[in-house]
Amino acid sequence: MRNLKSFVTDIVRKPPVLFPLVGLFHVLWLVRTVYAMRQAPFGGIEWLQVLWMAAYTIFWIGVCDLRKWGALGYMGLAILNSILYYTLKSAYNKDMYTSLLFLLDGLFSLFVLYYYKLFR
Repeated sequence: MRNLKSFVTDIVRKPPVLFPLVGLFHVLWLVRTVYAMRQAPFGGIEWLQVLWMAAYTIFWIGVCDLRKWGALGYMGLAILNSILYYTLKSAYNKDMYTSLLFLLDGLFSLFVLYYYKLFR
């Protein structure tokens, strides 16, 4: 088991420079999402967006640590996000579910696929 200092050092220095930057982006976007939901009642349907973003952030931190579970989880979440986006949009003919990171998640997944040989 690593201590917090070695864990942070590993997720910053082991992967390519793009991964920690995207990780910082995910953490900041999670903070922004929590801040945006501060007026909503806790436990309401609006907080699903926070949980969704927290899952993206956790999996990306796994990607920064070069773990296969992080890479597979992130790509799986991006695929599930795409499926939900298109099925809900076509079924209800309106933007019932909107994800501002929809296209970026696909782009980040391509980066993960490109560097997948580095993961353990």
